[in-house]
Amino acid sequence: MSAYYVHLGLLLLTSFVLVRAESGRIVKLRNFKKVHEDENSFQSSVQLGEPDDEGHIKLSGEMTTHVTLDNDWKVNITLYRRASDDDKYKTHMDLSLGSCDLMSTYYKDFFYEKLKDYSNAPHPDNCPLAPNKFHLKDYPINLLQFGNFLLTGDYRLVGQLVKDEELKLEYLAEFQVE
Repeated sequence: MSAYYVHLGLLLLTSFVLVRAESGRIVKLRNFKKVHEDENSFQSSVQLGEPDDEGHIKLSGEMTTHVTLDNDWKVNITLYRRASDDDKYKTHMDLSLGSCDLMSTYYKDFFYEKLKDYSNAPHPDNCPLAPNKFHLKDYPINLLQFGNFLLTGDYRLVGQLVKDEELKLEYLAEFQVE
């Protein structure tokens, strides 16, 4: 499931950016990593392939949940941006929703139909989610489309799962738009 939330964050940022950038911008993924995982709640791994000539990367991953995910589990997705190396990162977009609320809105409206072709993605109406093992295989992400929606600069995308104000899972993606 974390792979779904990370990809959801990458796509949601295009929905919240206020200024559409000129086409032809290049997006370079600099770093992608798991920052924190509570192994009593989750076991996850996410892999990104190298970009092809058309700017697509393939996202794959697995996640075993040892807990039931309901609306008490908060999904936090924050996008930070800085215009240059001399600047500090500032919040560019911030989203926080309960897991079930996320599934019944953004996940249902924008992602489920495509995700189900690459995974055993849970149906949006199946929330709370009982402990399970989820997988995602070779889901294509078009990096070039993000260049059309983002200003030039450096970005950090942080995806978190939080329960009772305690961080349980966190992934970080860092990329540059030129």
